[in-house]
Amino acid sequence: MRAKRFEPGTRVRFTGKFLRNTGQYTGQDTRSRWTVVPCECGLCKLGNFLATDEPSYDDPSQPRHINVGNLQRCRS
Repeated sequence: MRAKRFEPGTRVRFTGKFLRNTGQYTGQDTRSRWTVVPCECGLCKLGNFLATDEPSYDDPSQPRHINVGNLQRCRS
């Protein structure tokens, strides 16, 4: 299965399937929206993850990385 492709500047959010499967029916991540940002790290180069405009939990100087299989484009 090919990974989804999101270009920098694309607005994304978690898929409903991902949120249901992780038991997230309410809370911040159900309403969160991110903008994809350019990143040249190993995770992003493989294409299975992308960097967002939210800071990483582990290192706030780095962008948060999310698995592309858990994301969809925002309609607006």
